[in-house]
This record gives sequence, C-alpha cells and structure tokens, in this order.
Amino acid sequence: MNDNNGAMDDSLISSVVLVNGDVSPASETAQDERPSSIISAAAAQTELPSSGDAKEHKSVSKLGGNPIVALALRRMLKGPAPTLDHIIRFLSSGSGHDKFWMVTQYFTKIVVWLFAKKGQKSASERVRALSNLVADYRIMIRLTGLVPMAQYVRYAEQFPAPSQLLQWLDRTMNLSLCVYYPLEHIYWLGAHQVLPFSDKVVDLSGYWSCRFWAAWVALQFVHLGEEYRLIKGRKQKIYTQDKMDAAKMQEELDSVDAATKSWRIQLLINACYFPLTLHWSIRGSTFPDVAVGAFGTVAALAQVYNVWKATA
Repeated sequence: MNDNNGAMDDSLISSVVLVNGDVSPASETAQDERPSSIISAAAAQTELPSSGDAKEHKSVSKLGGNPIVALALRRMLKGPAPTLDHIIRFLSSGSGHDKFWMVTQYFTKIVVWLFAKKGQKSASERVRALSNLVADYRIMIRLTGLVPMAQYVRYAEQFPAPSQLLQWLDRTMNLSLCVYYPLEHIYWLGAHQVLPFSDKVVDLSGYWSCRFWAAWVALQFVHLGEEYRLIKGRKQKIYTQDKMDAAKMQEELDSVDAATKSWRIQLLINACYFPLTLHWSIRGSTFPDVAVGAFGTVAALAQVYNVWKATA
C-alpha cells in the first residue's frame, strides 16, 4: 500500500545594529585600518553600560575587534527575541509540531524527484528515506488521535452548528474519523509487527482507513459550501439591518472578511487533500509521487499559516 501519510493531520535572521548613524561597508573597512588610538577614542565616546565594570569591557572585547559591533551584538543577544519565542510556541503546540513535519515529509518528495531527474540516485534515496521516516513518525503520533476526537464529538453536541445541515454533516464526518483512526492504528501496528495481524488485514485496514478519510474530505466540500452560504447571509444582513452605527457595521464587516479568508484557506487545504485521499484509496494508483509532494506541501503550508497565526 502507498504511504497512508496525510495530515489528519527564520531562516537565520541577520540583524545589523547601527550605532551613532549608518555605517557602510567601506567605512567599516576604514575603521579597521585606523590607528588604535583613534579606535580607542571612538570606543570611549560609545555609550557603555552604566556599571563601567572592567569585566564588562573585557567580555565585550571578546565578542569582536570592533567595540561598537561587539556592544551591539551583546545588546541583541541580551534583549527579547519575539520571533524565536513565536517559533517555540508554534513548535510546542501539537498542531504546529505536526505541521512542521508535514512540510518536511511532503517537500522532501519534491526534492527526491529533483535529485532523480538530475541522475543523483544516492542523494535521492537518502532524501526518500527521510521522507518515509517522517511519514511513519506522523502516523505513530496519531495513535492517540481518538482522544481529542472524542473531545471534539462532545463539543459538537454541546455547541450545535448554526444550521441543521452543518450539524448532521459534523456528525457524519466525526463518525468517519472515528472509523478512520482505529483502521490506521491497525495498519501501522500490524505493519511494524507490534500486533500479530496478517498481511491481508494490514493491507485492507490501510486502504479502508484512507477511504474513510476520503469520505471526510468529500463531505468537507459540502460543509464548506454551507459555510459560504451562511457567510453571505451574514454579510447581507449587515447591509440590510437598520439602526447600526458605522463603527459597529465596520466591526461586523471585518468579522465577515476574516471568516471569508479562513474559508478560502480551508477550501485550498481540502482541494489539495482530495486527490491525495483518492490516490491512497485506490489500488494500483498511478498518481506520481512528485504530485503527492506538491499537493501535500501546499496543504501543509496553508496549515502552518493557520497555526502560526493562532500561536502569535
């Protein structure tokens, strides 16, 4: 069976701190060539920490020959790092952790294709091994998937959807996932010989798990269609509602615009998942692996965007 590896799923930032005006590359070279007495005088005019401790000066000098650059680096390293904090929050969340590996899993399929096209067979096989390893890891961490699924089922019943169609769609889609997860667990545990399932059981459970996921994806299109109808209704109601001041109207319109943007992203994700779930559900599918990588990468990046915003 093909990999049942759906997503049921800064580069190094260079910072230049300029002290007492802009410093061009040419002027930096000139500073390095100046006599040491001039450099010392420039350092004396630079604002240093108020303590004036000799140890502080010594540690600054160890960071670089130019005291201005050294001091800037020290302040940068000692100050807050909001981007790094955001990355940690993203990776620490369950969804962010999974989406990071999802990008890795699918993008490496494209890399495999590029290496193979260039005749670099050894590099292609090494990257393929990484992609398969990540795919296997992502299936493993979904062994606990039924736990949050049970919580979501309870939530969907306690807080009904805004329309009866959405409510029944939610129930049907939840049911499909409640079947999907155990079948995928049987596939993974049997494939790794953790449980003594026959090859036929492992094979069938793998295909049928993907088919139930494909059913979820198909129903999601209907779900998105109903959501769009409700969003359009909300917008029309705002324009036709009497006695609404301009500020309140703008607030409501902004909310509708945010919902529309979220809807478009979900539509993109689902559109990418659809050919993948069909591919994994059909025996002998000829869907190329590079196409799996392309569709999967787009779906992964869209979800990374959602999680990145949620962890801001």
